[in-house]
Amino acid sequence: MPIALVWLACAGRRPAFAPGDELWRQGTDPTASLEKEQPVPAPPRSDLTPSSPRTLDAGPDLPSSGEVNSEAANAVAPGSPANGAVGPGSGPKSASDNLVGAAWILASGLAATALYVAVETLSQTLSTQMIAFLRTLLGLWVLAPMAFSGVLWRLRLTRPWLHLARGVLMGAALNLGFFALANLPLATATILFFLAPIFVTALAGLLFRESVGPWRWGAVGVGFIGALVILQPGAAPVNVAMLAAMLCAACFSVALLLSRVIAREDGAQAVMATSTAVAAVVCLPVALPVWRMPDTQVEWLWVAVLVAASSLRMYADIQAYAKGEAGFVAPFSYMRLLFVAAAGWWVFNQAPEPNALIGGAVIVAAALVIAYREAQIRRAAAPPS
Repeated sequence: MPIALVWLACAGRRPAFAPGDELWRQGTDPTASLEKEQPVPAPPRSDLTPSSPRTLDAGPDLPSSGEVNSEAANAVAPGSPANGAVGPGSGPKSASDNLVGAAWILASGLAATALYVAVETLSQTLSTQMIAFLRTLLGLWVLAPMAFSGVLWRLRLTRPWLHLARGVLMGAALNLGFFALANLPLATATILFFLAPIFVTALAGLLFRESVGPWRWGAVGVGFIGALVILQPGAAPVNVAMLAAMLCAACFSVALLLSRVIAREDGAQAVMATSTAVAAVVCLPVALPVWRMPDTQVEWLWVAVLVAASSLRMYADIQAYAKGEAGFVAPFSYMRLLFVAAAGWWVFNQAPEPNALIGGAVIVAAALVIAYREAQIRRAAAPPS
């Protein structure tokens, strides 16, 4: 179903993704010497040009509320590329700027760790469906500035059904991701979330007919081998929580690909508004059968941690890619795995299985190869300074 939505969105047309289009890609292969790929002419640029390095599009939080896929948040956040800051792909940065960007991405990893710990803690007394609904409900605060400024009422929705599909996918990803966090060691769930950039690369090549060279196709194949090492099909019973984590990554990836279509036509703010609102509506009926609001101060405290960590992660992601080059910053995102593993061991006495560690190393290596190749391509496509 998610793949069918992407196919319908791009059927009969071939979107042009060009060098310098920072909206959704980290770069387009510009020369035959880099994976035998040729550049395409650049399309007209939108006045909203958020940056969403896809190497980090993993995890079970709404993109407008904490993912590096900040196409919506960048449109309204101070210091974002949409408001005058320099985004990824816009030129080389100094060493000090890159270090500042790396520090922000490490802060994002710590915030993500707090988010995951909050979900795991709340799941001991609340259902994950209820946690997901509270997250989306309280996440609606991001629409307040747009409503007060009047922007919300002037948004254009040229393809409402695609906006609806993306919101549904984000609501599904949130529920699946929170279920995985509650039923797997935090490190194992995080490893499987890192499949998202691999899904994006594969689906972009297959469905959007983007040029994906042999290095990145090889990394895609290696990444899925890493997933098989973790799942151990045939050697162990099917783990529903692991499948939920992988499906979370897949839904998130399809939602990102749909964003490529609708954000070009309607702008990033429309993507943020509709995804946030639709995800909240989607999560409500799922939570109704297990409805129970937090009724203790401790539970509400952890809900506050959940929302605050999501917001901090969003802000840190934006600042990281506004300050530093994506190719330099992206590898530091995988420190999140170490933070999460340490928190899982210290707070919940969790220890990842050996197969999860081996498979995780394979997945992270594959994602780093994708990030490295895209950084090479982006540098080659950048105009000389």
